[in-house]
Amino acid sequence: MTRTSEEFREAILDLLQAMRWDTPTLLEDYLRNHLTREGALVYGLEHCVFAANFPRWLANITGNCPHLDVRKYLIENMYVEEVKDPTIPTGHYESLVDFAEELGADRDFVLGYTGAPVTKMRISYCDWVSRTKPWLEAFAAIAGNEVARGKAMIERIGERARTSRRTFESLGLSEKALAHWDAAEQADGGEGGHGDAPLGFLDKYATTQEAQDACLAAMAERQEVNRIWSDQVGVWAFEASGLTPPSIDKRQPRPMPVLAA
Repeated sequence: MTRTSEEFREAILDLLQAMRWDTPTLLEDYLRNHLTREGALVYGLEHCVFAANFPRWLANITGNCPHLDVRKYLIENMYVEEVKDPTIPTGHYESLVDFAEELGADRDFVLGYTGAPVTKMRISYCDWVSRTKPWLEAFAAIAGNEVARGKAMIERIGERARTSRRTFESLGLSEKALAHWDAAEQADGGEGGHGDAPLGFLDKYATTQEAQDACLAAMAERQEVNRIWSDQVGVWAFEASGLTPPSIDKRQPRPMPVLAA
């Protein structure tokens, strides 16, 4: 039976809360409890690569989407990412490069860096989803990551879900280096922002139980990929800070096959 609008919204938030927040990733543990410049740079470098690719996935979905209102939203999102972020004087991606540079990286290196293997796999997954899945499932997978940091999720679990400069304030960075996180907080956590608006589109266009189930499955798969990435980057961040990282054993459930009779 097709879920009501409220039931579908709650199912989305339940899934994202369970997969993203109920068990903290090693990266979240590191950023909140063990942060140093060295470890922040590990994260910053990999996140720069992710941010450089994110608008391409929005463009892929836009090209497959038949609905003007969704295309308009995706193009506006891309414009903020690629052309002009209205909240800061530099571009959205460039402001993240500023963050990595102040942590000690050479700027040209950051601009040319293509990511660790686990980051390349995360990017390849998002490329595959956005190019080959039906537009609605692709939208659920890609936009679900923003919903996980949106206003509705912040109301559920508190400040853990908010993208914020406060995560990095202990490092004593400049306003220029922290500007990216102000922009990200404004984009995702505000009323009607990128973390809020996708819920309305998913409700509008996932009009059958089959479509709703497909969207939830796409979100779940994307979050599984995110957790693998976040746990591994978290390990490297601990190590860069001279700390012994927690074990990643059993962080992902192993497949459980149905045995033959």
